Amino acid sequence: MFERIRLRWFVVAAVVCAALVGGTTAAAAQNASSVSLATTDGNVTVTQAEDATIRGTSDLEAGTTLSVRVQSAGDTSPRFLKTSEAIVGEDGNFSATLDFSEIPPGSTFSVSVRNESSALAEAEGVVVEDAASTTATDETTETGIPGFGAGLGALAVAGLGAVALLAGRRA
Repeated sequence: MFERIRLRWFVVAAVVCAALVGGTTAAAAQNASSVSLATTDGNVTVTQAEDATIRGTSDLEAGTTLSVRVQSAGDTSPRFLKTSEAIVGEDGNFSATLDFSEIPPGSTFSVSVRNESSALAEAEGVVVEDAASTTATDETTETGIPGFGAGLGALAVAGLGAVALLAGRRA
């Protein structure tokens, strides 16, 4: 009787793991591109200037046109919406230049990067005074698919198989 229960739990666990791995792989196939925005201390930062630049990286094909949209957030005044196009370079980098000369330092915004109709990356940002703070990129915001990948999923299924084998030998 206990062997049947153990076998059922093993089958249930194997089906769940296979579904998770299969679902992650299918979702990854649908959204295989990755776009990251350059951030400092977790925020995209731009200077209060006419030629403020938002930078990022992508694994999209060189020459791909991206739309960068920046919209005021929170209690930022004046409210604003700015858009710019960016072209993915041979090295996978892109940059969009926007006019932030009328936006006071400390103003917050949200930025999104789109390719045609799909959102590829989103992040929060802030306008800063010091131009030097935009040159250092401390971290990037990844927009990959959450969850574990196929490799880790296969390892989990193999581990469950080993546990089931050991449990079967003890019985």
